[in-house]
Amino acid sequence: MNLGVHARTAVVTGSTAGIGLAIATALVAEGASVVVNGRTQARVTAAIEQIRQTVEGAQVRGVAADLGTASGVEAFVREVPEADVLVNNLGIFEAKPFGEIPDADWMRFFEVGTCRG
Repeated sequence: MNLGVHARTAVVTGSTAGIGLAIATALVAEGASVVVNGRTQARVTAAIEQIRQTVEGAQVRGVAADLGTASGVEAFVREVPEADVLVNNLGIFEAKPFGEIPDADWMRFFEVGTCRG
C-alpha cells in the first residue's frame, strides 16, 4: 500500500494501544516519521519500543501529554509545533443512558474529541 506519507510527519493521538497504535505502526511502515501520544511517559515509551520492534528503522518519537486538558494540548504543541498528518484517535466514553448525560459531560466529550482541552 502507498499512503503517500513517506518523509511526512504524522501525529497520532491516543496511540499507545489498540487502533491508535496500529495506525501509528502502519504509518511508520509507510515511511512516515510518527509522533506517538499518550497520557503517561511509560505508555508512550512502551508504544515506541513496540513499533521499533515491529518496523526496522522506524522513525518514531513520543510526547506524553493529556490532550483532554488545555495545558496538555499546549505542552504537546510546544513539542510538536507542526505536522503533515493528524490522526485524531483520542476520545473518551462513559456508559450512561443518553437522556442522563448532562450538558457539562457533552462539552467534555466534545473538547477531548477535538483536542481543544
